[in-house]
Amino acid sequence: MNETDTEVPGDWLPIREVARQTGVNAVTLRAWERRYGLIVPHRTAKGHRLYSDEHVQRVMKILTWLNRGVSVSQVKGLIDDNRQDALPPTNDWDALRQTLLVAIGELAERRVDDVFNQAMSLYPPRTLCEQLLLPLLAELEQRLNDAQQQLKAHQAQQRQLEIKQQWLIELHRLRDEHLAAQEAITRTQQAWDDQSGARQTLGQLERLGPQRHRFTRRVTLNAQLNPLAEQIRQHQQQQASLQDQQQQLETRRTQAHASLLAAQQTHSNAKPLLQQAFDTQNTLNHLAQELAKVSDLHQQTGQLCTEGQASLHILLDQQQQVSQRLERIAEQLEHSSELAPLAQAWSAWRDRLKSLTLIANRLKHGQSELPALQQRASTADQQLTEQRSALELLYREADCEVDAVTEQVQILGSLLQDNRKQQRAFEDLARLWASQQDVDRQLADLAQQQQSAQQQREQLNSEGIRVRDELTVAEQTLTVTRQLLERQRLARSASVEELRVQLQDDQPCPVCGSIEHPWHQPEALLESLTQHDDNEQASAQKAVDQLTEQRNQLREQVGGVIARQKELLRQHEQLTLRHQTLAPDLESHPLAAQLLDHDPGKRDSWLSQQLNNLSEVITRDEQRQEALLTLQKDAARLQHQLQAATEASQTAASHVAEQLKQLDVDRQRLDEELSAFTPLVSPHVLEGLRSDASATVMQLEQQVTQRLDQLEQQHEEQQEQSERQQKIEKHQIEQQTRLHRQTELAQEVARLGEQQQASQQALTGLLGEHATAEHWQQALENAIEQARQTESSAAEALQQIQSQLIQLAAELKSAQQQQQSLQQELAELDVQISEWRGQHPELDDTALDTLLTYDDAHVEQLRLQLNATDKALEQAKVLLQERDQRLQQHQAQHSDLSDSTQLAAALQQAHEQSALGEQQCADLRAELSEDQRRRNANSELQARINDANDEYLRWARLASLIGSAEGDKFRKIAQAYNLDLLVHHANAQLRQLVRRYRLKRGGSMLGLLVMDTEMGDELRSVHSLSGGETFLVSLALALGLASMASSTLRIESLFIDEGFGSLDPESLQLAMDALDGLQAQGRKVGVISHVQEMHERIPVQIKVRRQGNGLSTIEVGN
Repeated sequence: MNETDTEVPGDWLPIREVARQTGVNAVTLRAWERRYGLIVPHRTAKGHRLYSDEHVQRVMKILTWLNRGVSVSQVKGLIDDNRQDALPPTNDWDALRQTLLVAIGELAERRVDDVFNQAMSLYPPRTLCEQLLLPLLAELEQRLNDAQQQLKAHQAQQRQLEIKQQWLIELHRLRDEHLAAQEAITRTQQAWDDQSGARQTLGQLERLGPQRHRFTRRVTLNAQLNPLAEQIRQHQQQQASLQDQQQQLETRRTQAHASLLAAQQTHSNAKPLLQQAFDTQNTLNHLAQELAKVSDLHQQTGQLCTEGQASLHILLDQQQQVSQRLERIAEQLEHSSELAPLAQAWSAWRDRLKSLTLIANRLKHGQSELPALQQRASTADQQLTEQRSALELLYREADCEVDAVTEQVQILGSLLQDNRKQQRAFEDLARLWASQQDVDRQLADLAQQQQSAQQQREQLNSEGIRVRDELTVAEQTLTVTRQLLERQRLARSASVEELRVQLQDDQPCPVCGSIEHPWHQPEALLESLTQHDDNEQASAQKAVDQLTEQRNQLREQVGGVIARQKELLRQHEQLTLRHQTLAPDLESHPLAAQLLDHDPGKRDSWLSQQLNNLSEVITRDEQRQEALLTLQKDAARLQHQLQAATEASQTAASHVAEQLKQLDVDRQRLDEELSAFTPLVSPHVLEGLRSDASATVMQLEQQVTQRLDQLEQQHEEQQEQSERQQKIEKHQIEQQTRLHRQTELAQEVARLGEQQQASQQALTGLLGEHATAEHWQQALENAIEQARQTESSAAEALQQIQSQLIQLAAELKSAQQQQQSLQQELAELDVQISEWRGQHPELDDTALDTLLTYDDAHVEQLRLQLNATDKALEQAKVLLQERDQRLQQHQAQHSDLSDSTQLAAALQQAHEQSALGEQQCADLRAELSEDQRRRNANSELQARINDANDEYLRWARLASLIGSAEGDKFRKIAQAYNLDLLVHHANAQLRQLVRRYRLKRGGSMLGLLVMDTEMGDELRSVHSLSGGETFLVSLALALGLASMASSTLRIESLFIDEGFGSLDPESLQLAMDALDGLQAQGRKVGVISHVQEMHERIPVQIKVRRQGNGLSTIEVGN
């Protein structure tokens, strides 16, 4: 089948379905069709491709040949010849791989992208991977392995040369260390010779050492004997003084004992009189308490009598005041006796007075408004005449007929439309021209950015080569350092014991160079050497890591620059495409020829001039159009005002007539009300009600209220007077009782006073000079206690003196024995020191005193200095011997090396070969990395295609479920769901209104049917309902809609406008009951109706009354 076929079978597949079944994407299928004619699909009228089962089978055959390694250009001939097994003599996979290898080797990313994209458009991804990418990757990996093997060989040769170079450096270092050891031993020998005097002093100190403690002890004994003699003399004087004090205290103790016996005899003689004094004193205290108690009661009784008499006088005064007030109230009631009939039935006549007041005020207000209404009617007639004159004047000033205004507006509108269309054409031309100029500027900027990016990339490449060379040197240094340190560790482990023996103080270590030698701890020495080796290795490793990090950063920067170049190239392509798109639009513009006829520098000014000219013309026409429209608007406004003035004139006239009629009705009702009050009030009050009803009613109400208050006050005063009289009689009886009690208490106070005076005279005779019996007893006890304390203090002082004498005798004896012992020890020391000095006659007193000034720390310091000098000399000799041996052993390792220049040249050549190999390996790794990146990109694209296809299928299922993107089908589903909810809520309300009917969705997706329960649940259209039934169903729907909204929004008010007049009495009763139920739920229900039955049933009503001249008033009442 070809594209000329007109009939399309129903089993044809679109291109996306063929891509899903075969695994070949749509781009590849189109490329096979356009370039090689492998597949010729059917085309619809709109150009869409359709494929049959034969086409699908042909695609599978093409894939079979491609998987066998045949190129796409040769597949058509093989399929057309029906060849199954034979392979073509040649294929283009090898040539394609060679092309990619050359492009990758030259780092030509653009060429690699072109070749790879061309292959992706011709072959399926699986075939492309098997025939091109996998073999290409294997070849690149093989090249990388070969380059790495060659690089390792060059690096091994380089390491051997570096080891030899390191040997020469070590030889020079050992020679320098041997020379330094010779100089150190010379300096140490000179220092040892300079310390000969100190060495002689140390010998004398060591001979003096065994006798030094005797000299020190003699000085200590001489210092102790003098204070000890003085202490013995002081103890003897203190002993004599204490013996004199002991005799005086014996005499004092004897006298104190005699005083104690006399005080005890006096206390025994006074005991009977003291007991009698205590009894008399207790009786006197008891009488005093009784007298105070009776006196307090007498005083309280007198105070109560005084208070009761004062209270009685107050009650009598209040009783007299009440009598006076009752007389005044009686006089006031006599003056208002004429209001007695009206006051007796005041609650009944008060409402009629209010009604009379309203009628009188309305009549007065209507009479006052009548002149204003008449004046308003006259003013309305005058305004009507003025409006007609103003309309005629407006057309005369505009010099325009009424019918010509509309025609001129239409002509100006047509002109403005043409000018605006031409202005938009020039604006489009200016926009296209500005866009093209902007694209040209952006292209120039992109070219400059691309040049800058290329310079930055070249600079980064140069920096990368330098860092790579430094990294190579650092890695070689690290390797050599590791090998040397390993050899040193092996040598150190064998000779560490020997080296430790040769260490000397203050001399550098031959291994680590330190002057501190903790030789007594082998672990510390090994740890120090190991730490030194680790530091050297860590330093070399740190240099390698830093250079590696710098190389990685440079690679990232280069990658960023490359990505930036790609982005700039993509932007350049977009701008070029945009420029190519703008050029046809600009050339096809109707005004482009006029623009291109001008010079490039004058085109912008020409466009601006044309736009300005059009703007001026449009502005002028718009001003004329606005003036005509204003004329139309003013004319319409004046016509409306003329109509309003006409209506106002008519309304004012009708208001005057209505006002006169209402005044006559109010006068008649006022006369009727006044005739009812004639027998109750005076003629003067009747005249006041007629002339000024409000003031008269208010005055009359005040007078009646005052009379009622006076009557109530009279009743309260009389009741209070009766109660107070009973209280006065009770107070008089209580006052007499209190006076009698006061007389009895006064007699009791006089009797207790006489008894108290007799007891006081008897107590004074017993006590004598003492104030109370307690004071007398305390004086006797104090005399005995004072005598006893005097005797006790004398005995205690005597005991202390005796203890001090015993302790002083013991201390004196001890001091005398210690003095005798020290004197004996001093004599023995003098004999021993004389014998030792006889053995050492070379030490005179001066030299001996000088040596004794040296303490142990000073001697130890001098000994350490001399030992340090001896050890330093010994270590210098050992160090010289050890370095001589190391120099000889190092020279014996490479006796064949003598020319360092030849070795440096060979090492330089090895460095160059290693750098070349490293560069080759880096290039191959970059090629592999680029290949891996493209493979990852291909996988990501394939995953994105699969995700897009899955999303397309999901949206297709959603489209089949809910309809088109406009949402018509989904909108109807949602509306039907909400309609079901509304029907559910409406049926709940309809059960209370009409039990016969139920609503149900049907007839159409959004249609409603009514179900008649009394006709076997018959379903019929809602249009078959009567007027009253329709109103009830509509009311149920409104209430159901309010119930739906109440879940998220509280609806408190419901207004119903008319519709009740179409209901029969039973339906009206049901509707009103439903509204009462809603009101009981807390909602406010408002009904607008003229049905009289509803007026009578609804208690709270809002009435609107017309007042004339377009004014109305609102009244709220029951």
